[in-house]
Order: sequence, then structure tokens, then C-alpha cells
Amino acid sequence: MTGAESRTQRPGPQPELTDGVVRLRGYTAADLDAVVASCSDPLTQRWTSVPSPYRPEDAEFFVCEFAPRQWNNGTGAVWAVTGHDDDTYAGSMDLRLSRNDPARANVGFHCAPWARGRGWTTAALRLACGWGFDKLGLARIEWYAFAGNDASRRVAEKAGFVFEGVQRARLLQRGERRDAWVASLLPSDLA
Repeated sequence: MTGAESRTQRPGPQPELTDGVVRLRGYTAADLDAVVASCSDPLTQRWTSVPSPYRPEDAEFFVCEFAPRQWNNGTGAVWAVTGHDDDTYAGSMDLRLSRNDPARANVGFHCAPWARGRGWTTAALRLACGWGFDKLGLARIEWYAFAGNDASRRVAEKAGFVFEGVQRARLLQRGERRDAWVASLLPSDLA
């Protein structure tokens, strides 16, 4: 999945990635209940744009339609995050390619409440970004979060992202425009 080809050709099966700490894999139906529980968490609701309330049919759409469609359309990759030796759902990692610039992407992620504090989200973010640079030839990966989301900012900065500032009314959350923090990662930042 590279450049303009990524949007016109099915790239084959989505890769599974691991670094010995975490594993990024495609979603399965076995993840549905954990996705509902994770996305119903008050912190996840506060800092993401997942539907509120989050229902089983929202998880089914995300797991069975949205995530595979991103890969099949060549517009991104959406992974379930697990421990390297534990297949229990621990969060989500999403790498979305820019529509206008095939060398640019942005990331989105959340950590399930039962997996917080382990460093897995930072490891998963490094893994996804490294894959994006190495396999997709990306030159820049951007991170956005609602201003005030200190936990997400810590994850991004630990992964090497460089904070660039605030964009006013940048993100939409359930019909409301909110200010966003923005940071970027270049291949040289990940080294």
C-alpha cells in the first residue's frame, strides 16, 4: 500500500505487527464486547469522538465494517492492540493516509481502561508509525487530540512526536467544534 496505488488496489491481508511488547492485529468478532466496554469508559468518551452512548451495534460497525474497509480501500490501517503474549483487547491504533498527500498520515488511538499505565499505547504508536515510514514511505505523521488530553499528549511525546501548537476549532466531537493540540513525527524523530 504505497502512494496513489494504495487508493486503487487492494493490498492483500493487513499485516500483524509486534515488537515483543505489544501486538497490532486485525479486529475479530471476539473483540466486540471489549470494544463496547472500552468505548463506554468515561475517559474514552470524554477524549474521543466515539458515539455516546456507545452501543453493541457501534462496535459491530467499527470491527466488522469500518476497520476492514480502511485497509481494503487503501486509506489506512486500523489495528486492535494486545500484549505480545496476551490476545486480550487493550485498545485501538489507527493510521489514516491523507487524501491529498500520499506521504502524509495521521494517527488515532485509545487505550482500554484495563490496559492503562503499561506503556502499551506508546509502544503500539511507535510500531504503527515505524511501519508507516518503512512500508508506506510516509514522510510525516500527524497526531491531533482535544486540547487538554494530557494522557494522549504524553503517549505521543514519548513516541517521539514534536508538539507544534493549538489549532482552534480543529476537531469535531458530537456536533461541537473543539480546539486541538497538534504534533508531528518525521522518520528521523523515530530513530
